[in-house]
Amino acid sequence: MGGAGTIAISGCLGLFDDEEDEPEEDEPEEEENGEEDEPEEENGEEEAAEMYEVEFLEFDETIEVDEEEALLYAGLDEGWDLPYACEAGTCGQCTARYDGDANEVISHDGNEYLDDEQIEDGWFLTCVGYAEDDLAMETNVHPDDD
Repeated sequence: MGGAGTIAISGCLGLFDDEEDEPEEDEPEEEENGEEDEPEEENGEEEAAEMYEVEFLEFDETIEVDEEEALLYAGLDEGWDLPYACEAGTCGQCTARYDGDANEVISHDGNEYLDDEQIEDGWFLTCVGYAEDDLAMETNVHPDDD
């Protein structure tokens, strides 16, 4: 019996060794996955957001604004008193004006207030407006004031 017990133990150890080999095989896959994540990080670096010079005429200041930052928040970050309410592009309280077709320098993400003609006339919403080029803008104005 002693010999059989030894064989059983050896057999069990052999089974455990096989199972231990499997997780080791999984571990390199995890490392490979980690390596796959690195190119994604590199892609994120390659896709770094553009910066644009935006002049806030009312404050006589020009700041660099990331293309991924709404113009309203760029101005608020400077400590400027800018009008806004809904922050969703529906109320028009944050309306600003560019001297030209706003489509040339601004993209909207959620505009439900201004029509296409108003945007072509230079109007845009700072809460959902993102710079696509350098620009100068007038704040604290409203299309109804024309």
